[in-house]
Amino acid sequence: MHYPKTVVTVFGIVAFLTLCSGVVRHDVKESKYLTLARQKQFECVGQIRKDTSVSGSCVLIGDRYVLSAAHVFIDSDTRADTIKMSGQTIISYTPVNTRVTDVSTIIVVIGGQKIKAKRLVLHPNYLDSATNGSCDLALIELERPVTRVSSAALNARYDEFHSVVVGVGYGASGPAHKPDLVGLFGKKIAGENVIDSLGGLKYLDRETLLMCDFDHPTNAECNRIGSATPRPLEYVCAGGDSGGGLFRQRDGTWELIGICSGSNLDVDRLMKTGYYGQQMQWTRVSAFRDWVNAQMH
Repeated sequence: MHYPKTVVTVFGIVAFLTLCSGVVRHDVKESKYLTLARQKQFECVGQIRKDTSVSGSCVLIGDRYVLSAAHVFIDSDTRADTIKMSGQTIISYTPVNTRVTDVSTIIVVIGGQKIKAKRLVLHPNYLDSATNGSCDLALIELERPVTRVSSAALNARYDEFHSVVVGVGYGASGPAHKPDLVGLFGKKIAGENVIDSLGGLKYLDRETLLMCDFDHPTNAECNRIGSATPRPLEYVCAGGDSGGGLFRQRDGTWELIGICSGSNLDVDRLMKTGYYGQQMQWTRVSAFRDWVNAQMH
């Protein structure tokens, strides 16, 4: 079974190694990101709760179905270990006693509606330790339909490279240059980026991950992959919106191309440039479209 990603505490900063609401440009008002998230085409993005705890995000893809990230539904206890990294003391919380979430505890909140989960299906490759947590995708069937919210259309093309995209989810948010101000405020934030690279283990001969980096508005040295020029609302996903959606507009229609899988946080870079230069990963929807449709029908 794949283990969930570790959480570390550095100088009192809680840094989620799953970077998956959004950390925003320090030179752009957060209100612009909040406004983008409120656009009608993103109403399909909701929250995952386990009983009363917020655990991640999801995307409505049918009136009774949502997509999310598989790792959101891996529960565990934790053991605290102290390690040294770059001369600093870090508390690492190692997961133990891992298990799949009891479906009876899952509640989806979307469009102001709270609906219990009826069935949870994690992609079998995610639970296979040989894949190292690849295929980070989960489908949830709901007990009753979601009303008054349009479902997201699933991308069926393998042409995502260089696409201008919008990521949407709930979770940690704050200015990129001050990690100590980034926190879980429960806001729904949307931000822009560009698909800089494809990667991950292959599934049916297709790369499984869409990858972007968070470019600095003036410091090109923060660029890791692709162009160093940031989007007007450039952002990186952060702890809490795992399972959120990555969208693009093609031929006047918005479509879902990715589900937030997160990324491993570069702690050294965090100390130097904040969240600028960090990379995020999204599970590639087009590679799993047939599997998703099979589970729905």
